[in-house]
Amino acid sequence: MEIRKSRDGTEHMIINGVIYAEKPGRRKRRRNDEDFSLELLRMREIEKVIKHRHGDRIPDPGDTDDRETCLDYVRAAAFTSSDQDMAAWCRVWAPWATEADILPIISAARNRQRMMRSDGVAGLLNVTLNENIAMGLKTIGACDVTRAERLRLAKDRKRERDRNAKAAKRKAEGRKNRKSYEAQSLSGQRPWDAEGISRRTWYRRRGTGVARVDIDTKCDTLVPNPNLETSQNHGTAACKVLRMPSRSPGQSIGSSEAGTDAEGLGDHPPAGCQGAEPHGRSEGEGNAA
Repeated sequence: MEIRKSRDGTEHMIINGVIYAEKPGRRKRRRNDEDFSLELLRMREIEKVIKHRHGDRIPDPGDTDDRETCLDYVRAAAFTSSDQDMAAWCRVWAPWATEADILPIISAARNRQRMMRSDGVAGLLNVTLNENIAMGLKTIGACDVTRAERLRLAKDRKRERDRNAKAAKRKAEGRKNRKSYEAQSLSGQRPWDAEGISRRTWYRRRGTGVARVDIDTKCDTLVPNPNLETSQNHGTAACKVLRMPSRSPGQSIGSSEAGTDAEGLGDHPPAGCQGAEPHGRSEGEGNAA
């Protein structure tokens, strides 16, 4: 194992020329020295595909037509835009590759500014959806379905996993499943069919009909009003009597005389009791004018 530091202070843990861990430089040190790296994860997944298909290394194609197909693994690793030395990586995973095979790939990778997309790597390596699910790939897509379809299928799988987990939890707690509950319920057994009656009649005979609601109004009382008097009519019915103000003949409603208590009509007292000035002029004032 070798620890190699780059110009920006990034440290790499190298085993047999292959970078297995990376500690970025110029960052605040965390509890875990080996921070997450998407490029390294892509490299590990490419190696996982190689192991899943071929074993420890990429097979030697010789002079067959599969040479370019085998070199696609090298291209996928080189287009990851990591600090991995591709010559050292090829000595481990593709020892049959020559400099004439590796140098053009490294030159093309230097012209790239970003890492290849997940669907691009899947198309380059012909990774299908079944292989993606079997290996649990995160940075490599699938060549036989689109990204939108892949995300939809991933949601469906997650929904199914959550449903199974909840069912297992209910079973561990001793709860009944939906099918057993419905089979043992009255709606599932339907005893009214055996008696030849309707469901409503069956429930009504057992006293499970509509509940009776009684409304008691004996405690309801009227709101007291000082201008309303209550008198008993034959000792049973209550009669509301409105007390009207008394006035002399020729006196208008709402007017008052000096030295007398004026009363208004209904709940509103006359204007004189409120201290308001009279409106307009009287006949005497009009004649004087």
